[in-house]
Amino acid sequence: MANTQKNMIKKVKFKQKRTKFERMRTITGLIFLIPTTILCAMFILVPLLKVFQYSFYSWNGISPHMDFVGLYNYKTLPSTEGFFDMAKATVIYAFGVTFFVILFGFLLALVLDKRGRGRLPRGLMRTLWFFPCLLSGAVVGILWRIMFNYNNGVINSVLKTMGMEPMRWLETYGVTMWAIIIATVWSQMGLCIVIFMAGLQSIPSDMFEATAIDGASPRQVLWKLIIPMMAPSITINVLTTTIAAFKMYELPFIISQGLPGYSTRLLTQRVYFYAFEAMDYGIGSALSVVLVLIIMFISLIQLVALRKREDIY
Repeated sequence: MANTQKNMIKKVKFKQKRTKFERMRTITGLIFLIPTTILCAMFILVPLLKVFQYSFYSWNGISPHMDFVGLYNYKTLPSTEGFFDMAKATVIYAFGVTFFVILFGFLLALVLDKRGRGRLPRGLMRTLWFFPCLLSGAVVGILWRIMFNYNNGVINSVLKTMGMEPMRWLETYGVTMWAIIIATVWSQMGLCIVIFMAGLQSIPSDMFEATAIDGASPRQVLWKLIIPMMAPSITINVLTTTIAAFKMYELPFIISQGLPGYSTRLLTQRVYFYAFEAMDYGIGSALSVVLVLIIMFISLIQLVALRKREDIY
């Protein structure tokens, strides 16, 4: 009996042994990964480790001498001017951008993927919506700053023609945050739409035919079929949009320059101030590390919650 079991185990191991073609394919894949791995190490991993190292020193970025101060830079952060206001503005901005990018991106993807009569030209519309993603943050920021201008901006001109009072988009607490969120959503929504449309097109058409035969309403099709099948696309879009929003710098800064007060000044802008204006690389690096930890923590929570949702379906 024991010999029979040993023979069966040997047969299973023999069957599991990979062929020469499979081994060569694996080796080829690893070889192609080497250049990317080296570039990621040079431009992502090494700078990240250096920033972590600098956060424990007092350094102006020029002098060859660095003074070790331990956790002093981290202890100083909460007492710096406007720190909690900027942290609050960063969280509001990031979650606002993520919510509206996912919401409008999903709705527009449904419209662009419409089947049957009245269907929009998918390729053209997808290109038009994706076009803002090709523009740099500086270009988008300048464009929307001109549009939000109180005296001769396009948006206030439209409000005047509708008989409404013009708004001071860039000088009013609360309103300015909405202004930079709107501009960011416009620039980030294209990639989200493309990913959602790819997810929609991956749903087998016979599933829609089955729901039609069963007499399901459009609402039931949306909640019971489309959204569950789109769970992986939703996960990808939520994670990438949240990370991009937390890292955003040039677009909101060009539009509002952090004004009024600290209401739209993000932590990324404060990192730039400490490192390149105040020449205090220690505090700037400490703030960078804190921001990275915040992004990792929030992304991990989102990933766990969204992957659980995927497992349910």
